[in-house]
Amino acid sequence: MSLLDLFRQFSLLVTLPAVVLAVSGAALIVIPQDWRIVLFGYGLLSTMLALLLVKVVPPEWALLQAVAGGLIAVMLYLSARQLGGPGRAAGRGVSEGQWPQVASLTSFRLVTVALAVGAFLLLRERIRLPETDVLYRDAILCLTMIGVLGLALHEEPLHAGLSLLTVLGGFGLLLFSLTPGRMTVGLTFSGQILLGLAISYLMLARRPSAEEGRADAGPPRWQE
Repeated sequence: MSLLDLFRQFSLLVTLPAVVLAVSGAALIVIPQDWRIVLFGYGLLSTMLALLLVKVVPPEWALLQAVAGGLIAVMLYLSARQLGGPGRAAGRGVSEGQWPQVASLTSFRLVTVALAVGAFLLLRERIRLPETDVLYRDAILCLTMIGVLGLALHEEPLHAGLSLLTVLGGFGLLLFSLTPGRMTVGLTFSGQILLGLAISYLMLARRPSAEEGRADAGPPRWQE
């Protein structure tokens, strides 16, 4: 039995846990501020998406999701390390008068995500997606919802970029369920890697402006 056959059989056994872990990984991208936890959440999300994709595309195509996710995680890790610490990697150059001040609280983001997931669980039976399994429908909608929340709650590149990748992960599940194809898979995963490069560049390009924004506001929070 080949490695791909084992991967396919394993994915069939863990469909429900994979959905739960994928949603948990998406929540770890949005809720914590520590960049290491955020990257762990993205790695978990990419791995679970690869397992879920095995049911709708060939295993060797599904593995490309894990490969693309791993490459993006490495790029973002190197960019975060180059910034010199968790506070700088998070890019918290937000002045006191800007709107994201409340959204910067971890407790606020936790409550927001919890309320959104709770509302989804109450309304999930009313939502239908054509030609899509129930568990896949839940995964697609939850990932899209949490990713959109992340885009609304974060303005710095790391969290916002990974939130966008979370939305694309949910969209990819729907797209591959409806129209699986070699070209579709290649373009989707290539686009994810290019987006990861853009996020890494924005993380590094944002550093000077973030440091200038903190010049008059005292030391960064992570140094207090």
